[in-house]
Amino acid sequence: MVASVAFVIVLGLSVLYWIVWRWKSWKHHKVSSDLNGPRDYPLIGSAHLFLGKSTEEQFRCILDVTKTYQSPCRIWLGPKLFVFIDNADDLQTVLNSPHCLEKADVYRFFQCETGLFSAPASIWRVHRKHLSPCFNAKILASFVEIFNAKSAIVVDQLELHVNDKKMFNVYEYIAKCTLDMVCATTLGTNMNLQNEKGDEYIGAIERASELLNHRLYKVWLHPEWIYRLTSYYKVQQECYATAYKMSRAVLALKKDELAEIKNRTGIPNSKRPEEKQSTDEYRKPQIYIDQLFRLAKETGVFDERAIRDEIDTIILGGNETSALTLSHVVLMLAIHQDVQQKVYEEIVSTLGDFNGEVENEHLSRLTYMEMVLKETMRLFPVGPIIARQCTEDTKISKTTIPSGVTVVLGIYNVQRCETHWGPAANTFDPDNFLPERNAHRHPYCFLPFSAGPRNCIGYKYGLMSMKVMLCHLLTSYRFTTDLTMEQLVLKLDITLKIANKHMVRIVRR
Repeated sequence: MVASVAFVIVLGLSVLYWIVWRWKSWKHHKVSSDLNGPRDYPLIGSAHLFLGKSTEEQFRCILDVTKTYQSPCRIWLGPKLFVFIDNADDLQTVLNSPHCLEKADVYRFFQCETGLFSAPASIWRVHRKHLSPCFNAKILASFVEIFNAKSAIVVDQLELHVNDKKMFNVYEYIAKCTLDMVCATTLGTNMNLQNEKGDEYIGAIERASELLNHRLYKVWLHPEWIYRLTSYYKVQQECYATAYKMSRAVLALKKDELAEIKNRTGIPNSKRPEEKQSTDEYRKPQIYIDQLFRLAKETGVFDERAIRDEIDTIILGGNETSALTLSHVVLMLAIHQDVQQKVYEEIVSTLGDFNGEVENEHLSRLTYMEMVLKETMRLFPVGPIIARQCTEDTKISKTTIPSGVTVVLGIYNVQRCETHWGPAANTFDPDNFLPERNAHRHPYCFLPFSAGPRNCIGYKYGLMSMKVMLCHLLTSYRFTTDLTMEQLVLKLDITLKIANKHMVRIVRR
């Protein structure tokens, strides 16, 4: 009886929420009527298209909608209007518009409200300005020693599978290695995560992604007060508690520094923070948490919550993007043996007699490897769609998007568009990134790290860490697989994943 009454109350309030939102968004109906899109119904909009479907089917549904209705097209999820675009000119307009700097409302689901990934534009502008120097070339170079050490561990871990006839999922090893790297460079503590402890963290992050994806399509779960009443919320909080356990432990050790920051926040030091580090200091790894504490003391910008959210953003975002991309790369090399051999030969030519240490100066010379990385990110962008909120009316090629509407940017589509990539746009071909092919290509048809002022701050870090790990992996093993490109099934769990996993075999070089 109580449960029935509660259901009726929740349903009634949900209907009221829908009515109020629709009334407030009357301005959106004109653009909705101007654009094509799937049929929508009261309360749920077009969310029925995704209900009861697997993550593979949901992603296929998104692709089907965007192929059926030419960009820009529209879709209603509950009372909210989403405009989908995958035209390169429109993508350039939106990504550079000062009126489209806000992330979509659904980004609050990540619960990192003041981190760069999902912070409101007013906070993001200030944080980005102060954090950009934390990713300069000298600081990134100081991490190469850590990248080498952690890569050597994953090589040893993979020894278990040498000459095994049964395929294994290489992502399970790569994800723990990238997490180990991120935590070492972010928290400055050797967590030793390439074991069962790492499995626990990776499992929590994956489960949290599933829950976020689940919530996204069930529009009645969007209001925070409703979601908190569900069992999903409890499980999500448990996942976050596990995923954030490492950073919380390190922050607890710095409680005295945090107390000092509380007392000094708002009293910036007159000397700019990037001027205070000497060249000699860059010889040791420039740990991210130390940079944050230094900035907090010298700028008065970062309080305890901001430090916590920025650390969580780097650990969660930096780990999964690198882990998935590198796992995709290894699978592509296993499928395309000729490409793998060419990358291996470049490594040998660049590194000479490899003694287990990739030097920073080697990385810029691994040009073909970088082409392979980019081609993999083109076909399998970790973030296949991203979303921005219009804060003022924004004119694109065929319409004007009203203030308050969410714009969904189809990165996956534009990166496989034949207009930009030719008739073989769905084929894996690293030569797509030869300089002569790139010269006349639209600058916004390749967006693996987003673009414009709110692009990914850590993209150079990611490329460097992946190059170092690939050097270690490919000088130790040759990868093969039974999978073919045609057999790969994609799914969307917030990030783009391969449903049949990164199954490979290895033999020693």
